[in-house]
Amino acid sequence: MERMAELNLTKRELDVMSVLWERGEATATEVRERVDPDLAYTSISTVLRLLEMKGYVGHRQGDGKTHVYYPAIDSETVGEGTLTRILEKIYGGSPIKLLAHLVEKRKIPEKDLARMRELLNSRSKKR
Repeated sequence: MERMAELNLTKRELDVMSVLWERGEATATEVRERVDPDLAYTSISTVLRLLEMKGYVGHRQGDGKTHVYYPAIDSETVGEGTLTRILEKIYGGSPIKLLAHLVEKRKIPEKDLARMRELLNSRSKKR
């Protein structure tokens, strides 16, 4: 999947992309059922078309007139860009503030904390 320089996804676009990443592909109806069954079909359809225009989603012909949508970008690419924006805009570019927030405000299982320590130690040794 192609890497894009700056990805700006709205909350709704991210909700839709999450369904596509999880399922691999889905129709607008299937996306709507997972995102919010009370949402108008046209709302989801519009989001999918916008995502396609941005190059984040593609589609193939399904049964009849139905389009089956699939992600054209991977979640890691979006995650990297989003995390960079959060780090810069919310934590003033300070990784320690971001890490402190994660450790202090989230219930992180001990095995995950141990893995974080391993990653930090490994990174420290490489320098």
